[in-house]
This record gives sequence, structure tokens and C-alpha cells, in this order.
Amino acid sequence: MSTQMQTSAHGQLRNARKSIKGSIQSTTYEFPYMRQPEKKTLGQLIYDREKGKILGRTLPNWGELLIFYTVFYISLAALFAICFKALMMTIPFHKPKWILDKSLIGTNPGLGFRPMSKDVVHGSLIWYDITEQKQVNYTHEKIRNNHKNCGFGSLPDSHQVCNLNIEDFDECSKSRSYGYNNSSPCIFLKLNRIYGWIPEYYNDINDLPSDMPEDLVEYIKSRPQIERDQVWVSCSGENSVDREVVGDIAYFPTQLRGFPSYFFPYTNIKGYLSPLVAVKFKRPKPNQIINIQCRAWAKNINYNGSHRDRQGSVHFELMIDAPIN
Repeated sequence: MSTQMQTSAHGQLRNARKSIKGSIQSTTYEFPYMRQPEKKTLGQLIYDREKGKILGRTLPNWGELLIFYTVFYISLAALFAICFKALMMTIPFHKPKWILDKSLIGTNPGLGFRPMSKDVVHGSLIWYDITEQKQVNYTHEKIRNNHKNCGFGSLPDSHQVCNLNIEDFDECSKSRSYGYNNSSPCIFLKLNRIYGWIPEYYNDINDLPSDMPEDLVEYIKSRPQIERDQVWVSCSGENSVDREVVGDIAYFPTQLRGFPSYFFPYTNIKGYLSPLVAVKFKRPKPNQIINIQCRAWAKNINYNGSHRDRQGSVHFELMIDAPIN
């Protein structure tokens, strides 16, 4: 009797479970997300024929999405173009917006030199072998229509720039191989360009700095007053040992010893050529590294000869390999 009752109870329980399972499968959920998702194949995920969906979206849905992002990115591009145009309207094209004291460059031009070694390992070392007769590759820009042959009494107009004739450098000209074929190399010095900068010249022989080299002082005194408006240049061995072996130094063009006033100020005129001073080392001692310092002299050029924060000067080394007799 008890066995029959247990069997009957188990049967009723199974029937109840089937009934509940069937009712769950046929139930319409109040919240659709509660329904278990139907399993689909990869083909059905790409294209559902029953619902007409491609990758889970109908064609109208894809069209709306495409229109939305097209309008969005066009608006974004237009906003960027407007902001960029507004920014460019504040920037002048022919001169820097911030110049002189207001700029990061400031008002203290640096002094540079050429030639520079192509090997970065050599740094500021100018090193060549006299037996190979290496020459400096110096590019001379063609003379253009707005160039003028300038002088202290013949200044350029506002739309003109001054010629720079390399042949005026005499012993440091291309026809003389810049002196590299006879162990008397020429180094070219230039001032870095600063827009609108005008030098304050040492043109008063009674107001020359006490640390100015004697040979430069004598040269300034020998020039007529009109030719003293120059940014003067002097070069020497950096240390006493270097000064003993550097030998005599000459400067070209011979009628100048610096950067003349008619090259200033730099105003970004097309075809402008930076003034150059050629420094010729007549007989430096061969097979030895010689440390050389060149300095620019003007009242508004600050000088600092330290290697860490050099200003108003330039340092380089010179070494000439030559056969030992």
C-alpha cells in the first residue's frame, strides 16, 4: 500500500514538472530581456532571413546610422576647419608673431661656423688629411634680381638685399680651394638670423671694451668712422697651449673684419644672404687638435664662453693630418 502511494506521488511530481516546464516555454514575458536568447548559427548572425536583418540591423537602421555618422563627422571637420582658420588668421606669414624680447629666441644671436663635419661623432672637430687635398663644399646661392652691391655709403632699399660675392674673400675663395690644399684652411663664420635685430656697434675708439684683443683694437682705429659700424669678430686659441700652436690668423674680406651694418636688420626679404667672415688659419700646427674660440663683438651681444651655456661665441677644434718628416 505504501509502495503504491509512493509510486503515485512520484508520478504526480513528474507530471507537475512537465506542466510547469511547458507553461514556462509558452509564457509571454513582461520583460523581453528575461527570455533566453535563441541560439543562432554564424550564417543567421550575418543575415537573418526571417527578420530581414544584416549583422543584427535592418536596412533602415543601417541607413539611419550611416546618415548620423556622416553628419557628425562633417560637422566635426567643419568645426576643426573654422578653428584652424581662426588660428591662422592670428599668425603673420612674412614675419614671426613674437620677435626680439617677446620671442623665445631673444635678442642675443649665436655665432655659427662652416664647414661642419658630416660625421656626428666628430662634433665640432674640423679634421682633414692634407695628402688628400680635401676641399670645403661651400654652396654659393645665385644672385637674383633684388640683390644690390652694397657698401657703407650705398645701403639697400627696403625691398633689396645685399650681394655676397665669395670671390671677395680672396685667399678664402673657391678658386683658392678655401685654403685646404695648402694646410691653411678657412673657416666661415655667420651670425644666426634674428628678425628685426639691429646691432649696437663698437664704433667709438674711446669706448672699446677692455678685454677686446689688441689686434682688433688697432684694426678698428685704422678704419674710417663710416666703416666702424660692424659686428666685429675675433678668433684665437682657446687655451694658452692652443694659442702657441694656432699660428697667424687672417680675416677676409680684407676691407672688413666683421658683419657690416648694411646687412641689418634681417626682415625676411626674399633672397637675403647672411653676411660671412672668412677666418684663415695660415700655419696651424699639424697632427694636433687645436681648440679655437671665435667671438662676436657688439654692445647688445652678451658673451659667455662656458661650454655649458655659450653665448656670443662659437667653439670648434681644428686638426690637420700631415706626413711626419
